[in-house]
Amino acid sequence: MSLGTWNINITIGKYPQKVASAITKLQETIIGVQYEPIAYLGSQEVNGTNHAVLAEQIVVTERDSKNAVVLIFNEKPGDTEATLIGIDRIVEGSDVFGGVNIDINTEISNDLMRIWAKAFEGYVGARVTPFAFIGKQVVHGTNYIFAAKFSPAVYEPEDRVMLVIINDSETIVRFVDMLETKYDASLGYAFTW
Repeated sequence: MSLGTWNINITIGKYPQKVASAITKLQETIIGVQYEPIAYLGSQEVNGTNHAVLAEQIVVTERDSKNAVVLIFNEKPGDTEATLIGIDRIVEGSDVFGGVNIDINTEISNDLMRIWAKAFEGYVGARVTPFAFIGKQVVHGTNYIFAAKFSPAVYEPEDRVMLVIINDSETIVRFVDMLETKYDASLGYAFTW
């Protein structure tokens, strides 16, 4: 594995100790936004170790809004805790017509798994395994948005973490890499919006 490549190691509800402490500190120090961690996604060696966490972001306003985000923490050797260096909003939630209704859940229902199975019937080229349902969007049909581990069917594959968007009326599947941004811990807080 090369420097800067993400080592995908998806775990639900388990985080490295320094990352868990940083998540707790984040909850205690930011006002007006809450973060509910969903899954640890993996690590990356760049100026220390970067750690990626999928989380639900709740923006507290008159009408609370939810988003799906990836939190990036950096841990340098000898540091007592990890430092938040990035928040990438990967799916923006909205309750207006055509907006995405965020409802993140790692226990994917049988109905959603049937939609997944139908969309991937006959698919070859990679093993794609969902680990969370992110939400849905009613447009031309319904878009169902999942988080999944993507393992290409090649020699020495580099796994990836993808948003998988399935449109039920057209049976179209789109993939969006959730960790395509490279992070450098020297950036400090690098918010993306």
